Amino acid sequence: MKALTLGKRITSLLLCASVTGAVFSGCKKSDDMFPSIEPSVEQAQESEPGEQVVPDKSDEDKIQQLSVALPYSDLTIQCLVSMLYCKNNGKWDSSEDGLTVDTDYLSSVATNYVVTNVGCGNSGANLEMIDAWRINGATPDLFLAQDSRSVWEAGYCSELNDSLADNPYLNNQMIYADALEAESEKGVFFAVPHCCSAEILMGNTRYIPAESGKLQTKCTAEELRTYLEAIKAENPSVAGISGAYELIPYLGSAFNGDMPTSYMVYDEYMSNPEEAKKIIDASASYVRALYSDSLAMDQIDGKDPIFAKKTALWIGSSADVRTWAEYYPDSLYMLHLPCDNATNVGVPYISTYSLCVSKTSRNKDFAAEFAAFISFDPDAQLLIYRLENMTGFMPITRNEAVWSLVSNDELFGYMASDFRQIMDNAVYCPSSYDNNIFANTTEYAAGFVKGTEEFSPEKCYG
Repeated sequence: MKALTLGKRITSLLLCASVTGAVFSGCKKSDDMFPSIEPSVEQAQESEPGEQVVPDKSDEDKIQQLSVALPYSDLTIQCLVSMLYCKNNGKWDSSEDGLTVDTDYLSSVATNYVVTNVGCGNSGANLEMIDAWRINGATPDLFLAQDSRSVWEAGYCSELNDSLADNPYLNNQMIYADALEAESEKGVFFAVPHCCSAEILMGNTRYIPAESGKLQTKCTAEELRTYLEAIKAENPSVAGISGAYELIPYLGSAFNGDMPTSYMVYDEYMSNPEEAKKIIDASASYVRALYSDSLAMDQIDGKDPIFAKKTALWIGSSADVRTWAEYYPDSLYMLHLPCDNATNVGVPYISTYSLCVSKTSRNKDFAAEFAAFISFDPDAQLLIYRLENMTGFMPITRNEAVWSLVSNDELFGYMASDFRQIMDNAVYCPSSYDNNIFANTTEYAAGFVKGTEEFSPEKCYG
């Protein structure tokens, strides 16, 4: 479901698959958290001072066309398009919602919106796929991206400020502000966060210690270590945790009093290197000790313990839960990342999958409107989670009905319910090898944790 770390890369091959606040908001312009968006430099240059751009009224009846790359069925796409049309034209029955509306009815609605879907993976397109689209002259108007910042830095997507400034589907009371901020650079917004996943620990019930039983879903770093010791005592030939080095970028908060700490303490290091290094050293020392005490192993008899089913725990994305459940039928369980203190609520490390509008799109405003609608309108979100298997994915909205539906998921629901309570503490992280910091950190941590050298920000952050 996303570009994965070294161990996870194998997974993808084998298992196939702020706000400056500044937000595009329909809220009042005086809102302190969500101020109005400044016009883009590009648009300001196009219009001379005092010049007014008058829209062509003949456009109102024109067919609006979009090509999109979304991981949804044709039925879902058609229903979303019809729902948007009905809401925009006063034809939506207010007694209906995304759970109750008849899909046959939506499919029969005659609209002047034509949206075709070329499809993509559940975690969206990476730069390689986007390059292939560009070479063939077939880049969709709107596409789900694995790492929107990398897409923006490559120059493949449009600035969205002008298109979204007054969008009615953006509600400052219902959107996680930090998720939106993560899709911006110096006040310029380049993507719409669509859904998200969280880093979690996954385990094989076969190796739950008989004496102590399964660890609590929320645990401290010390409790996790004690649990691994119990596992190894009963199963000496099993890796307690495989790929433990992958924990390092997400342990900062556990060694900083559960204060939300950025991915690999990057932001903190840029502002206060000495204090950040203390947190990094504590995280690394913890994981290094797991290896030195044989509680963590990345190879057993030359094989990856995860795929050999010879490990008790491993770190991964909730986006991959469905795939792992198929690989570990009836034996997969999940835990939160360890925290600092059993009384603390914890810090979720969240990855977003966001919608980008292509630089080459001829209908950018409609593409941006559709992106905001399917990401933030409660009925659109309910319809998606109703029609698609979204196990492991969570919304970027606070809407109670949407979260209730996600929390009812048979496999991941109990974890989603926990995450809902702590989303305001979320740290938004890169999760794709298209992102240089993610790629460098993953490679660096794999060697660093097994050595004795001091932390090198140049090698880690690149």
